[in-house]
Amino acid sequence: MVIISGGVYKMVDEKQQIALPGEKLCVLEEFLSGRGTKTSVDGTVFATVIGKVIFDRKKREVHVEAIKEPDNVAVGDIVLGEVRELQTKSAIVKILGKNGKLLKHHRTAVLLTKLGSKESLGQHVSVGDVVLAKVTSIISGLINISIWEPGLGVLQAVCDSCGSIMTCVKKDKYNVYCPKCRKFDTRKMVAPHGNEKKLLSWLGLTS
Repeated sequence: MVIISGGVYKMVDEKQQIALPGEKLCVLEEFLSGRGTKTSVDGTVFATVIGKVIFDRKKREVHVEAIKEPDNVAVGDIVLGEVRELQTKSAIVKILGKNGKLLKHHRTAVLLTKLGSKESLGQHVSVGDVVLAKVTSIISGLINISIWEPGLGVLQAVCDSCGSIMTCVKKDKYNVYCPKCRKFDTRKMVAPHGNEKKLLSWLGLTS
């Protein structure tokens, strides 16, 4: 098969051809633009993703099947994250997954305290906690997330004294308890029933 590479025609092995974004594949007279490709004004078909080039002779189309889906995070996504740093009004969260699937490449997000609240964010989350959050905005690459909507919050609380997994309880103003160091604390927990199942599902350990 003849394709174009850097403006020069050359022969390639169709079964082994891997394209990079922007790489020229052919001209419209040879094959029409299919999945993972676009056509320039001069009629050249080029790749838009990294992937395997597939020439469909029956439909006379060329496709580029992406090797992997990009780990993009968009506004509105529900993400799974781990609190890495905590300050009075903000926290740094490592995004581990989105919409029920783990990411191959983790992202970093910022969690802010509830708008108008005078409470410290530490009353709702702690370092090491696994949280379920919603992406509210992405500004110049900075991902902002929120846990303040119903159904969002801490899935797994971690004791900030000994690092043990805490359990949900109801005692005065407290709702989590560390069985190791016997410490009571507060978190903005997701409804406690089914949290373990939700977390295992994200990790791919349940059907």
